[in-house]
Amino acid sequence: MPVESLDATASRPASPPSAPGPSPAGRGVDAVLQGVAGAAALMLGPLAALAPRGLPVWAILMLLLSLAGLIRRGAFGRILRLTPAVAAVGAFLLLALASCLWSPSDRALATVLEIGYIALGALAGGAWIAGLPAADVRRLAGLFLAGGLAGGLLFAVEAALDFPLNRWWNSVPDDQLPNLLNGNVPKRTAALLCLLVWPAALAVDRFGRKALALLVPVGYALACLPLTSRSAMLGIAAGLITLAAARASARWTRRLFSAVVTAAFLLVLPAALLFSGPLDLDHSSLLFRSAQHRVEIWGHAAERALRTPVFGQGIDASRSLPPEGAVSEFSPIGDSLLPLHPHNAFLQVWLETGAVGATLALAVLLMLLAATARLDRRDQPFALALFATALAMGSTAYGIWQPWWMAGFLSAALMLRLATGIGDKTR
Repeated sequence: MPVESLDATASRPASPPSAPGPSPAGRGVDAVLQGVAGAAALMLGPLAALAPRGLPVWAILMLLLSLAGLIRRGAFGRILRLTPAVAAVGAFLLLALASCLWSPSDRALATVLEIGYIALGALAGGAWIAGLPAADVRRLAGLFLAGGLAGGLLFAVEAALDFPLNRWWNSVPDDQLPNLLNGNVPKRTAALLCLLVWPAALAVDRFGRKALALLVPVGYALACLPLTSRSAMLGIAAGLITLAAARASARWTRRLFSAVVTAAFLLVLPAALLFSGPLDLDHSSLLFRSAQHRVEIWGHAAERALRTPVFGQGIDASRSLPPEGAVSEFSPIGDSLLPLHPHNAFLQVWLETGAVGATLALAVLLMLLAATARLDRRDQPFALALFATALAMGSTAYGIWQPWWMAGFLSAALMLRLATGIGDKTR
C-alpha cells in the first residue's frame, strides 16, 4: 500500500469550491416568480367560474411566467428544439398566416397571433413545469386544487341562486334573467370546469387519495345535469367512459381514439352533407332544437369547404362568409353564413385551412395522443379522459379559435402536466 494512502487527509483531493448561492437580487426574482406562479394556480378555478372570457389573460400571464422561469434557470434552449410536434404546429401557423391573404375576416391576423401565443404557452409552460422542483410542484398543485374547489363551489352557488354576482357585475335586469340562464354565461363556465376536473382528479390521485379522485369528475357530472350546457354533459360523460376504458387498457383506448380522430377528419365533410341532405336530420323530431340547428350549420359549412378543398377559405373565415341568400330556419344569420363558427372543430379546420390544414391538425392530435403513452401508467387514464372530453366538446360547441376556449385547453393541459409531477422525488 502506498505510504500516501495511510494519511487520509493528505491523500484526499482538495474539495472544489462550492458554487455561490443566488445573489439577493436573484433570490428576489425567484420569490416574485414563485408568488406569481402560486397566484396563477390559485386564481384559475375562480376565474373560470366568474369570468371565463378573461382566461386569455391567464394564458398570457403563464406564457410570460414560463419564459421568465426558463431564462432564470438557463433552460430557454429547451423550447428551441425542432421536434416533429413543434414543426407541425409551426407549419399550421405558417399556413394560417398565409391564408390571411384570402380570408374575408378582418380578424384573420389577430386570430393567427392568438393561436400563436397559445401554442407558445403550451411549449414554454410544459418545459417550465417539467423542470420545477418537487416541492414547488406540490405547492402549486395544492393551490390549483384549492382554487378549483373554490371555483366549482362558487359556480354551483351562482347557478343555484340564478347568478346574482354575474347579474350585478353586468347590470342584468330581472326581466332578462331567462336570456342569461339560457345564454353562454353558464355554458362557458360549465365547459371550462369540465376540462379542469381531469387534472384536478389526477392531482387528488397523486396526493394519495385514489378513492376521492373519482369523486371529482362524478361530482361535477351530477352538478352539470341541471345546467343548460349539453356539450358539457356530453364532455364529462365521454371523459368518464374513457377513464374506465383506459384503466382497463390505455393502449387500446389510445388506438381507438387514433382511429376516431383520423376518421373524423376524413369523414366530417361527407357526414355533414349526409346529415343535412338525404337524412334531413335538421328536421328530425329525434333531435332537440339546438342539435337540429347544429346539423343545419354543419351542412352549410361542408358545402363551403368543398369550394376551396386544398387551402380553405382562410383562417377565421367562418365569421365573415357572405350568406349568399341562405336563411337559417332556427335563427337569423344576418351578414354571415355561420353564427361565428361551425360548432365543430374538424369542420372549422377544413373550412378555413382545407386539406393541408386538416392534415397538419390531424398530425398534431395523433402526436399528442402518442405522448400520453410516455406518462406514468396511472396518469394515462386521466390524460386520455381529458382528451376525450376536449374532443367531445370541440366537436359540438364553440369556435376552436376563440381565445378563451383555446386558453381553457391550455390551462387544463398545463395543470395536467403539473399533476403528473406530484410525488416525484427528483426533478
